[in-house]
Amino acid sequence: MGKYEKGTPKEIANRCKSKGLQKLRWFCQMCQKQCRDQNGFKCHLTSEAHQRVIQFYKMLIFFNNVLILTFILSLFIKHFVLRSTFGTKRVLANEVYQEYIRDKMHVHMNSTVWHTLTNFVQYLGSSGKCKIDQTEKGWFIALIDQEEEMRKREAAMRVKVDHDDEQRLQEMLKRQAERARELLSEKDEHKSQATELLRDFDGEKVTFSLGPKKPLPKVNKLLISIYCLLYLKGNDGIHDKKGTEKQIKKRALEEIMELEIEKKKRKMRKDYWLSEGIIVKVIVTKKFGNEFYKVKGVVKNLVDKYTANIDVNGNAVGQEYLETVIPCEGRKMLIVNGLYCGKTGTLKSINEEEFSLKLIIDNGPEKGRLVSVPYEDASKLAT
Repeated sequence: MGKYEKGTPKEIANRCKSKGLQKLRWFCQMCQKQCRDQNGFKCHLTSEAHQRVIQFYKMLIFFNNVLILTFILSLFIKHFVLRSTFGTKRVLANEVYQEYIRDKMHVHMNSTVWHTLTNFVQYLGSSGKCKIDQTEKGWFIALIDQEEEMRKREAAMRVKVDHDDEQRLQEMLKRQAERARELLSEKDEHKSQATELLRDFDGEKVTFSLGPKKPLPKVNKLLISIYCLLYLKGNDGIHDKKGTEKQIKKRALEEIMELEIEKKKRKMRKDYWLSEGIIVKVIVTKKFGNEFYKVKGVVKNLVDKYTANIDVNGNAVGQEYLETVIPCEGRKMLIVNGLYCGKTGTLKSINEEEFSLKLIIDNGPEKGRLVSVPYEDASKLAT
């Protein structure tokens, strides 16, 4: 009877037939095969399948022997450190190791560069993957959440950017105030100052000689109407100047309002966007397999800000493996990030050139307002 292909359900079941751990000396790390006794292990070493695997590894070692060792070390570290049972809690290292070796197909420590658990724990501490401390009971480890450290750095950067924006706004207002003071000082210089009347001759009287009144020439009525039009046009020009001054003031006010809105948008933007009741799409195949690629599901509930349970496979999924879903026009959507986060709206149109959506807000003080949001800031609501 032939052997089943690797990866088939029957082959996996056959591998799991033996219960519990057996002797480490009868385990072949290269083939990931556990033999029951010494005779079985000897037969395995002389088997054709084992010889093929050995030849394959010899060929890889010939080209790059560091690559094989690095791959085995990375597997051991990944499976040991990323145990979902403990997370970032402080726990005894031996307890984690006992939990790890319960898996029959785990990578054995003898195949790595560490021969004792103490050496491996010290490596985890020196590489910054875990916080370690030694007590009378033994070594304790606590996983360092790299994402949390990254979020703290991003928050510090956002605070610095907001501070820089406020400083630039204050400098702009200061320059405008200085410009206004300069204009006022120039106007004061051009004002005429009143002086005392001085006469050269005190006793002499001032006389005026006026001639007879001259008759006014006859003026054509057409010319008078033209002059009136020109006069009115001149007055309109004065009004135009006043209008331009008002427009300049209005533009400056609009610029300040736009700066305030941009500042508010940056404050409202978060690095997480998952919400209950929205429809999302799976975009990664390595974690869930090809059968779940591009599959849509509804977010049932949130495990934390960055992880949610969806009705695709019932497991917790991080937001880095998901993307928002854009429906057809006229459907309801939820804004999940940005200035209008938490508002529901109706999709009006899709701008493919700018990768944005036009939404009409359905609730809150902004009800009825038409807003533009990026693709990733809104997702379809489950009906």
